[in-house]
Amino acid sequence: MQESTWAAITDNRQRAGSALILPFVLMHSTALVIIAFAGDALDDSNVQLAVAGLLIIGTIWTTLNFDGVYADFAALIKDAPEGIASSNYGALLGKAPIAIFRLMGVVFSALIVIFELLAIY
Repeated sequence: MQESTWAAITDNRQRAGSALILPFVLMHSTALVIIAFAGDALDDSNVQLAVAGLLIIGTIWTTLNFDGVYADFAALIKDAPEGIASSNYGALLGKAPIAIFRLMGVVFSALIVIFELLAIY
């Protein structure tokens, strides 16, 4: 793969990952505001279901998409052009524990949702 193509794909996937952070944060911040300030409205099962549905579906969507970004980075690291792979940056990039990052993303997202659901119900 040419270095310019590799750099363009890497930049594209980095931007995709960055674009997923804001919806994730807004979704969970909104849920926390609802939990903190909804009061008696959270006693209604319809409100509970709506908030829980938003959290579960939204978290699954963002987590799977971000996991895809990590999977792409794992492939891009293996396909790094010789000029990048032989540099200090390439050596450091090659040591990145992508599998651990992927696992942490799923575990932390699941824990956030579990704690929010415990607060709702």
